[in-house]
Amino acid sequence: MSTEFDESISQITKEELSGKSVTAGYRAVSILAVIAFALSLFTPLMLLNNWFIIVPLTGALCGIFGLYKILTCPFDYTGRGFAFGGIIFSFVLGIAAAGWGVWHYYFNIPYGYTAVQFLELRKDPKTDQFPEHILALAKEHRKVYIKGYMYPGRQLSGIQNFMLVRTQEHCKFCSPEQNPFDMISVHCTGELKAAFRTRQVSIGGELYLNEDFKYGELPYHIEADIFK
Repeated sequence: MSTEFDESISQITKEELSGKSVTAGYRAVSILAVIAFALSLFTPLMLLNNWFIIVPLTGALCGIFGLYKILTCPFDYTGRGFAFGGIIFSFVLGIAAAGWGVWHYYFNIPYGYTAVQFLELRKDPKTDQFPEHILALAKEHRKVYIKGYMYPGRQLSGIQNFMLVRTQEHCKFCSPEQNPFDMISVHCTGELKAAFRTRQVSIGGELYLNEDFKYGELPYHIEADIFK
């Protein structure tokens, strides 16, 4: 009797060690895997603002770490599907959203306009000179297309003159000295009138540059014929 019991125990031990017979117990779903999958679903928020790129990046990292934890502790954690889904969706949707943003900014512009950004308008800190391509656009009064935010004023509709600023946080009370290259004076030409918006707007028109601007003045001015 004792011999049969010992052989039975020995047989079970051998099967467990060889991996042929393992009883599956409760395994917790990896929290990181679930977070990765949830964040991946919010990746399209990148279309609203570039800062949301943190969403797919965080989702992909959570998915990678979650998958690593599942693979290293297979008897304690489960959730491979969530981890793989979070990683794949974060990468695929993130690349798609980034591609759409680049296309929308650089290619979805009116014919005959050159897309520029606020950071391109700044002087070279080493030479204290305006960028050559910006000088060329301004001297020829070429039409540019730029995105920014309307500086809030008293008028909300039928606006003909306003200031376009680089960021939504721009405020004359936030800092005693604002960077003049983060502001552009805009004049709506013809019958074009603007309505105040809190979201980002697109401005198209002829670019003018005042190279000898002084304190309190702005170096750039746009005679706008497009407001979106």
